[in-house]
Amino acid sequence: MKLAMIAAFGAALVLSGTSLPAMAQTASPAGCVEDFDAATDYFPDKVEPRHSTFWSISYHNNYKVLTVPNSEFPNGPDLNYVLVQCGTPVPDLADDLEEALVVEIPVDRTMITHANGLAMLDEIGELDTIVGVSNAMINNAANDHWYGRVLDAANDPQNLGSSGIDYEMALGLEADILIMAGYGPGYTEVADASGRGLPAIMVSNRIEPTPLASSEWLKFLSAFYNVEDHANQHFDAIEARYQEVVEKVEGQLPPDYTAAYACIGEQRGCTFMYAHGPRSLNGQILETLGVSNPFAEGNDAGNGMTFDFESSLGRAANADFFILYYEASVNAETIATDSRYQSFPALVQGNYITGTDGNYPECGATNYVHVDRLIRDFAIGMLPELFPGEDGICFTRP
Repeated sequence: MKLAMIAAFGAALVLSGTSLPAMAQTASPAGCVEDFDAATDYFPDKVEPRHSTFWSISYHNNYKVLTVPNSEFPNGPDLNYVLVQCGTPVPDLADDLEEALVVEIPVDRTMITHANGLAMLDEIGELDTIVGVSNAMINNAANDHWYGRVLDAANDPQNLGSSGIDYEMALGLEADILIMAGYGPGYTEVADASGRGLPAIMVSNRIEPTPLASSEWLKFLSAFYNVEDHANQHFDAIEARYQEVVEKVEGQLPPDYTAAYACIGEQRGCTFMYAHGPRSLNGQILETLGVSNPFAEGNDAGNGMTFDFESSLGRAANADFFILYYEASVNAETIATDSRYQSFPALVQGNYITGTDGNYPECGATNYVHVDRLIRDFAIGMLPELFPGEDGICFTRP
């Protein structure tokens, strides 16, 4: 994943002994340094991962090093991003940092194709740096209030392409970084973009081992904008609200209570049922709430797997509760028109929550960041008596 052009630029700066160009006369982390002092710590506010296992960071006075295991090619070397404070010299990039991507910070031009990353930028207040977005985000903005608000706050973002990334146009935007999702083996989007000379940043929150670890990637992104203190405050609040729900629900459900997270019908390619196991974010929340997942056994895929009618019936016919992915109106029609779903008493009796109508795109972007809201939705559905008068944000009772 070597970015030859950027590496050569960084090496040239090191050899010449010059600094990155200053853009403002200030020594604060928010701007550029006018009079560089090698002994000064230019990053008084710092982040560190407490839950995430997919990124690490080290601080070195005028630069930071972010390291991310390459989820697309797990057997390959880690990805390193060297973030250099504007107006200060690029460090000597040797050994593991020889092929690192050098980024001048704070970033002021961002491209993004990762919906969860978009929600993270919204959380840390950096939407105004966005100059390019995926076609899907632009389409969602036409019908979804949250996407509309987010893109209105961006910097007149350009469409990066209707089928994949238009590399020529993306390069022409001269952005500092391109935020992309790292989904694991079998995907090559980040590698492809890097190979074309784009400053791609891998955000692998979707394959983290816990929900809070997924949310914590907002701290990772904050390092590119020098807003670590802001990110720490927001994540700490998310974590506190998440733990509040866990403590409130603890011991309130029967020990043999079973709940399944599933997509039903042919929408979104679900065929009969597409259910999550213990490794998905939703499966992890079920486990955190102390319920048994009938689809857990043998279902180790990070995003679940398909089950036909017979196998679904064998596993979940007696499930106490379902969490149905996708919009409520579509799910209601599926249950009403396909008699096979009448074989599941929980569905017949309305013992389920379903994706809300009207904010489906928003929830797809924000659920992996605001895991506090997601776990609360699940808890309200299963134990409404503990949350009188409350309704879910992304999942509600039918």
